[in-house]
Amino acid sequence: MSLERLSATDATWLSLESPDMPMHVAYLMEFSCPDGHAEQFVLRWLAAHSGPVPAARPWNLVPVAGRLAGALALVREVEEIDPAHHVRHWHLPEGADRDDLTRLATRIHTTQLDLRRPPWELHFVTGAAPDRFAVLLKAHHSLVDGVSLVRVVAESLTTDSARRDTAPFFTVGPAAAPPRRSPVAAVRGFLAVLLGVLLAAWDAVRRVLGLPATGQHTYRQPPSILDGPITGARGLALRRYDLAEFKAVAKASGCTVNDLLLYLVSTALRDWLGAHGELPAATLTTGVPTDLREGDDQRAGTRAGLMFTALGTDLADPAERLAAVKTAIDGAKRQFAALAPEAVIGYGLATTIPWILGLRAGRTRTAASHPMGISNLPGPRRPLYWDGARLTSMYPISLLMHGNSLNVTCTGYDGALYLGILTAADRLPPVEEFAAALDRALDGAERPVAS
Repeated sequence: MSLERLSATDATWLSLESPDMPMHVAYLMEFSCPDGHAEQFVLRWLAAHSGPVPAARPWNLVPVAGRLAGALALVREVEEIDPAHHVRHWHLPEGADRDDLTRLATRIHTTQLDLRRPPWELHFVTGAAPDRFAVLLKAHHSLVDGVSLVRVVAESLTTDSARRDTAPFFTVGPAAAPPRRSPVAAVRGFLAVLLGVLLAAWDAVRRVLGLPATGQHTYRQPPSILDGPITGARGLALRRYDLAEFKAVAKASGCTVNDLLLYLVSTALRDWLGAHGELPAATLTTGVPTDLREGDDQRAGTRAGLMFTALGTDLADPAERLAAVKTAIDGAKRQFAALAPEAVIGYGLATTIPWILGLRAGRTRTAASHPMGISNLPGPRRPLYWDGARLTSMYPISLLMHGNSLNVTCTGYDGALYLGILTAADRLPPVEEFAAALDRALDGAERPVAS
């Protein structure tokens, strides 16, 4: 039996797993069958993959049970996986709409993965229409992050609509195990992590002294409804925006697509929380993941840093709010720009460790470093196919934690921007109200920024 330790970041995701905080990420994807027989497509696939098969990394990694193994974050490889333990088939009634699919996806996403087996699942959904089916792929965050999961999707499908021999993603995997680093590189990486830890400590000192942020807005959010413990109840809303139009609005506003996304969330928050009398007087903040993979690094697992930025939710004027959003995120980027990836990772780990240790000790009211997450994941630009079935949409779905009860993640695919909005359903106002506020924010974005 081959044993190995997870990275510190991936070990954190594994250690936080609980019914209130399932630590998995997912993609909800819809496919269109050219022959109009979606049910037969799925049944054929299930029949062809009904027995144990060899699996590739990371889909063959199982957490090792036991207190010591858990403390060491040990995982072991298995030679084969049984699809019966990982693949499910759901049926919606004929004529079911997107709301029905979203409700089912929410139900699936709130259920914990089985850590006695490689922690991932593939859910097929048929019945709503004869020519369409949906797939929800969810995997534990200790195996993949959002970037590596979308890469798995892209690499397991094809741009050739005539191809009919697509291999299952769990037999291919995103990459082999990471190569061992030389002693010199290992020391250099350790020193970079240490630098990140020291920078985080200095920012903490500045915060205690009441000095302004140097770039990262950590633990600087006001008290709000986003704080505190959550349960396993989730609200999920999905949105699709035309990417060309989104880019046009960003260009007219003099900002990037990422800047515009932050601005729209900020504007929607003002609308959504304000309508319920829950908008704080001071600005809310957010965590913004940034991919740290270099060159052809195709490893799974988490290889991301976390920027902490202010959203300008305290500013009523749209132009001032956008300017504040841009200033804050540009400052966060500048602080990390000169750092090695390991230093950025070290900063994030040191910053969040008080929060993480509190959660691991069962203190669900421990102050969070940021009350929400906003992420923009790069996705495939060209249409993708699965044995002739065209991928028509791909919605990312992230995770929540105590003190971090809202997440907005988007992925670009084939000319569109797909958003998955996840909320703590029993703590926050209805998620569809936030999604509607986001729609209104985009509709009005060009006018206020150009003024």
